[in-house]
Amino acid sequence: MRNSLIALVVVAGITAAAAAGSAPPATGGWVPIADIGSNFYRQVANFALVMRMLVLRGAEELTLVEVVAGSVQPAGAGNNYRLLMRAADGGGAVGRYEAVVWGVPRSTAWTWKVLSFRRVAGD
Repeated sequence: MRNSLIALVVVAGITAAAAAGSAPPATGGWVPIADIGSNFYRQVANFALVMRMLVLRGAEELTLVEVVAGSVQPAGAGNNYRLLMRAADGGGAVGRYEAVVWGVPRSTAWTWKVLSFRRVAGD
């Protein structure tokens, strides 16, 4: 019972945070990311995967294989990051997914947000 209550509070908190604070409007266009292999973009992609798993209550855990491409767009005090990634499910099947994440690099004052996450196609 206690574990169920804790899980409910966590999911409610994530849902409330997502609903309460939307990302600021974009202030520029999308620019391709040149160094897509950077550890920073892997961290952003992993953040999107973890948030997706928490919202779906772990129904389909995905493991990042690689970040394939991406673009960045200024938005308020931070940036929108649109990342195309390959991720594997528990059975090892790999698919392509697109995540759009808003955040402020190196800031502890701003909460990162997953704006969208969708399956694009198979591998």
